[in-house]
Amino acid sequence: MKSTFYLLLLMALLACGKAEQEPAVQLRLDLDHTDNASVLKIYDLSTQLGGELLRPLTSFSADSTGSFLVSMDTVQSGFYGLQVNDKTYTTVYLYDGVDMTVSGDPMKSKELTFSGNGAGEALFHQNFETLSTQTLGAIVEEDDASFVRKLDSAYQSGIKQINAADSLNSEFISNEKALLNARRALYTSYYPRARQRLLQSEVEITLPDSVLSYTSSAIALADEGLLIPEYRRVMDNLNQTAFNQVMNEYSEAHPDEDWGMSKYIQMRMDYILEEEDEALKDYLLAKLTLDAISYYGDDAVALVYDTYREKYPDSQFKAYLEAVNKKWEALAKGKPAKEVEGTAPDGEKVKLSDFEGKVVYLDTWATWCGPCRGEFPAAKVLKEEYKAQDDIVFMYASIDSDKEAWEKFLKNDPEFKGVHLFVDGAWQSELCNDYMIRAIPRYILIDKNGNIANAKAPRPSSGEDIRNEINALL
Repeated sequence: MKSTFYLLLLMALLACGKAEQEPAVQLRLDLDHTDNASVLKIYDLSTQLGGELLRPLTSFSADSTGSFLVSMDTVQSGFYGLQVNDKTYTTVYLYDGVDMTVSGDPMKSKELTFSGNGAGEALFHQNFETLSTQTLGAIVEEDDASFVRKLDSAYQSGIKQINAADSLNSEFISNEKALLNARRALYTSYYPRARQRLLQSEVEITLPDSVLSYTSSAIALADEGLLIPEYRRVMDNLNQTAFNQVMNEYSEAHPDEDWGMSKYIQMRMDYILEEEDEALKDYLLAKLTLDAISYYGDDAVALVYDTYREKYPDSQFKAYLEAVNKKWEALAKGKPAKEVEGTAPDGEKVKLSDFEGKVVYLDTWATWCGPCRGEFPAAKVLKEEYKAQDDIVFMYASIDSDKEAWEKFLKNDPEFKGVHLFVDGAWQSELCNDYMIRAIPRYILIDKNGNIANAKAPRPSSGEDIRNEINALL
């Protein structure tokens, strides 16, 4: 009888051991404008560097109703991006134990609703606007003393909001405190320069040391803050602003020194490596590498990328940079130029391939872009110089979201000649995606064979730089 009892007990224990473990994270997404062909991608935002999301952690297809049922065995606590059909994404905070429903239009992330376990963190982060960049412009209206008072008052209000949310995930609370400290540091950095511009004065505006120390306070929370994309952007902004001051002082002390991109990159790297926090150095150097890949040219890439890989071979940003670099390889010199299509002011369709056999200087711009418009006087001069050459085309592709604004701009400037086209999709257009356009203006040179000559060509205002490159192709 005793042996039978032990056998039954053993069977019961084995049965318990075989019970299926509940998923650590469960999400249900009931989203508008989706169908059973829709795809949800989930990204770990702690590993993303730029505006483009790359290398999803996992992906899910919608069910027959267009909803998504997501189960994950475990996650590292942190911020994740939920992106449907490669469109605008929303940010959620995930940790083991989340069981949440997300409803609404994924294209209107601020209007999404959350319910269930994990909704508190998602809603708090979505609505936490204390010291956001939206009010940066207004703060420069205050004099120094009033600025300090209002900054400290807003910060204390934010701390109260965070402390009142003590029922939320404790790691999440630490992340939000780091974010608030970063925002406060950004205000401290922004105010003196913006105040000078407002007053049109060169008199230096000096804040108390206690206020200047806010940047150090934000850096001290890097371990928690670097999980948040906004914190990382602020830290990059603060480091760049501080470096610009150092660079200006160096230029004034060495007025006859000939500057070049390599000198700039080397000085920026050296400045970044002076940071005491290793995680912050890792991020800042990775971000500089991304900028070099995206904007600065092959020499800059070789200089900073090698240093980054040598110093941080196991960085969480390594895979992202490798993915970006691989995409840029398709835009290397000699690679076939991808098609560019748009609508001319007269309504006719225009294609890049229409001009095969000619050199094409492609200018990507928008009416709202000040630096783009600032190049137009030089662009007109450049085009005029080559007016006798029938084997070069100056093409201007607008990525405006407002077609009427583009049409009005061209109508008001009849001297702005060239091949003009309006590209549908703005930042999500095939032009921006195919040519890795993340900032404008952007200039691309295409040779007579329809191959890329320079995907990051010099600006019209670059003088001999752009003329030498054009002449070499004619």
